[in-house]
Amino acid sequence: MKPIKIVALTLALFAGSTPLHAATDALLTEESVIGTVNGREIRLSDIEDQKINELRIQLHNALQEAFIQHAVTQLGANSADYKPAAPAQITDEQVTTFYQQNNLQSRGSLEQLGPMIREYMEGMAKARSDIQIYQRAAIKGDITTRLIKPKEMLLNLPVASAFVRGNQKADVMVMEFSDYQCPFCKRAQGTIKDLIEQYGDRVAFGYRHFPLAFHKEADDAAFAVECARDQGGFEAMHEILFDQSDLSRGNLKEIAKQINLKDLEQFNSCLDKDQYADRIANDMAAGQSVGISGTPGFIIGYYNPDNGSLEGELISGAQPANVFIAAIEKYLQGR
Repeated sequence: MKPIKIVALTLALFAGSTPLHAATDALLTEESVIGTVNGREIRLSDIEDQKINELRIQLHNALQEAFIQHAVTQLGANSADYKPAAPAQITDEQVTTFYQQNNLQSRGSLEQLGPMIREYMEGMAKARSDIQIYQRAAIKGDITTRLIKPKEMLLNLPVASAFVRGNQKADVMVMEFSDYQCPFCKRAQGTIKDLIEQYGDRVAFGYRHFPLAFHKEADDAAFAVECARDQGGFEAMHEILFDQSDLSRGNLKEIAKQINLKDLEQFNSCLDKDQYADRIANDMAAGQSVGISGTPGFIIGYYNPDNGSLEGELISGAQPANVFIAAIEKYLQGR
């Protein structure tokens, strides 16, 4: 069941009992009074958590999309000024370019994904046309809306012991939580490298560990990269681990030789003693506290290097580069 349907079902269940006129109003804001307890007004902000905020945003987006489609259809039926454009004709070349630029090879062949890509591109072209008509009508006063997008609740996360690449004083950070045995985490590494190159000193990139329980060697891999970190070898080992099928302790010690750590005895002792078990456990707890349950997970937002805190939003999974770029650009523009 999609989240939007969950919201609709919840509202429907309540509708037959206690009235929720204020809570279902399109003008509902964080300061809206949703009820009273012992005569004291309770505002939405008193009870809203991250999940409720996400559902409210999803509901708003669904309502806005439906309203735009409805409004454009009504306008087109009643005025020649708002006639919709002819359906976009997506060429085979455009489909192929989309397939290649979004690195979809690992998700299926062009023959398999081509029809879905074409349908998606046609839908996006239709949506762009609808928005252009909607904006023209809004400027002329032929459309008004009372929908107000909820403010996003930003997550707060201490950077703590994260390994940080890039400008340590940047105002924006991408914090990654990953697992060295996770194929989706491996897929995300190319995107992260591209982003590091694209944004240079404007964005810091942090890394914290989130080894999943069913990946039996992921803990050892996390221990190993932290032991290598003691000798300045974090990035060298980090780069190699995602391409390894064997993350046993014996092979991890061989990798330490490959990256030319100066003190192999120290590394081996560190690994054998699980020296950084507490650090990995703290990373896991921090990730869980901001809603990460799988890998990879990313928190993107404002970074305060003075107190080592990150305030931002959660992006789950190995998303296309444009998803990360949209979030990064939003925070680079400032509060």
